[in-house]
Amino acid sequence: MTSFETRRVIRLKDTDAAGVIFFVNYFVFAHETYELLLEKIGYSLRRIIEQESFLLPIVHAESDYHQMIRVEDDITIVLNVDKIGRTSFTLVYDYFLENQELVGSVKTVHVCVDKTTLKKRSIPEDFQQALKKYKL
Repeated sequence: MTSFETRRVIRLKDTDAAGVIFFVNYFVFAHETYELLLEKIGYSLRRIIEQESFLLPIVHAESDYHQMIRVEDDITIVLNVDKIGRTSFTLVYDYFLENQELVGSVKTVHVCVDKTTLKKRSIPEDFQQALKKYKL
């Protein structure tokens, strides 16, 4: 198993008035990490939107906050695939400070839908195989 990792420095625009990361940004950073993973496996969002017959909307999202992340903290976001089903998959994003301390996590569930009908459909086999490289 391989994790997908990205780093980010928390900027003032990412925080609330107390200089602590605004909770919504956990989801923003998770989605940015997801987009980077898609690019790495050859399925950029642009490719999916313009060329593929499917879409991958998020149908569930949750997060846990273990410790405050503050302005100028350097964090690492580690993405792993938790589950892959016939029509959906679950991603887990763990947030770590430089000292390797886990400070938060996000989980998203994506469902594969037909682009025309918006009805659930099977995840394409090659996309599943690309995701399996990052499975827990």
